[in-house]
Amino acid sequence: MRRRVCVLALFLLVGGLASALVERPCAAAQADTAGRPTDAVQIAERLDAIVESIPAIPAETRLRRRLAHATFCLPQNVLGILYYGLLRATGGVLGTREMNEMTIVVTGNPLGVSLGRYIFVPAFALTEDAVRHEYGHTMQGYRHGPFYLLFEGAASFIQAAISVAFPSYARGYFDRWPENEADELGGVTKEAWTAPETQTPTPPD
Repeated sequence: MRRRVCVLALFLLVGGLASALVERPCAAAQADTAGRPTDAVQIAERLDAIVESIPAIPAETRLRRRLAHATFCLPQNVLGILYYGLLRATGGVLGTREMNEMTIVVTGNPLGVSLGRYIFVPAFALTEDAVRHEYGHTMQGYRHGPFYLLFEGAASFIQAAISVAFPSYARGYFDRWPENEADELGGVTKEAWTAPETQTPTPPD
């Protein structure tokens, strides 16, 4: 029991730090400010459109990936379950949709992240490209399994922290690994993260 409490406390601490770091929307969200969803109906409509636009995978592939979440990708999946439970308990879930083997969770906080079978996207950044980017991180998770948190997760977190301190570094966030690889795996176009010169976006994860 004590071990479970310690793990949960560590997760909450890391999640809190990440949320504090990601204070401003990503470039795609800033570019689409006028069309961002503002209520439950708009969020639901946007989710439906996003899910419809992303190609479905075969049932056999879906099954294999779900098995991976229960085995090879278990650490990040456990964190995803805990984070989803925390959001549910605190009223932070604004909408959900099933997409292939994943669950898209729209949140009221500024943290965008992919953990196991969950894709967490802030409401203000709810775009197809944002979901595809996080889905690309999921593909990285399938490649590296339990090491995803140490490789892609740590790299994203460190670069997000640096981006807060140095806005010029943030401008090239999506050009560096693992973000550029996540874009490629998720099918995101490079133009999606192009922000006006006057903006210094903080990345979503």
